[in-house]
Amino acid sequence: MSSPSGRIGLLGGTFDPVHNGHLQLAGIARDLCHLQEVWFVPASIPPHKNQQALADFNHRAVMIQLAIADSPDFRLSTIEAGLPVPSYTIDTLRYLHAHVVKPAGGDFFFIIGADAFLDIPTWKSHQQVLEAVNFVVLGRSGCVSADVVALIERLGYEQDGHAGGWSHPSFQKKIFFFCYPEISIADISSSGIRQKIKGHVSVKDFMSAPVLEYIKSHGLYV
Repeated sequence: MSSPSGRIGLLGGTFDPVHNGHLQLAGIARDLCHLQEVWFVPASIPPHKNQQALADFNHRAVMIQLAIADSPDFRLSTIEAGLPVPSYTIDTLRYLHAHVVKPAGGDFFFIIGADAFLDIPTWKSHQQVLEAVNFVVLGRSGCVSADVVALIERLGYEQDGHAGGWSHPSFQKKIFFFCYPEISIADISSSGIRQKIKGHVSVKDFMSAPVLEYIKSHGLYV
């Protein structure tokens, strides 16, 4: 695996299928945290999803590659295809720390929506996850930050001098939480897109044309 160039964002998920909301999330995190690259990391077999309904990993990976083809600072990482299943974040982070040589000043930043971050106490080895990676937590437009702030404080973090930054007395890694009115993250979900496709409703406004063409040509989600 090639060495990253500096501050690297990690955007995980099933991407079933990848859509404009994912790209917007990656772009906002990149700009707010000055990331050199954002890696899209599709899960092989996620622990909390219906595996029978999940599109094949190779289909999901190809769709990501099509979606990010015009974004040179976005890249696909298929590392979870070779890791034990189900795909737990802590296993992915351990692999990255063991096999990716970061340059001086380089680091990983795990990008996540505020709603998903609220579930982090249920994650496998969540304390070790927090110790292993910086978090970039982004709220949708109109998000209520009180629940996220309360969780961050329960996890032992305190606000620091950096914009959106929270530090922990025992961890080197930080949490960066952004929930501003000017941050617009598309209110769209992969499950909603799958339902529309199944119901023969147009989804052309929710994803790039190459991804939509791939879905149609391979008969996905019908």
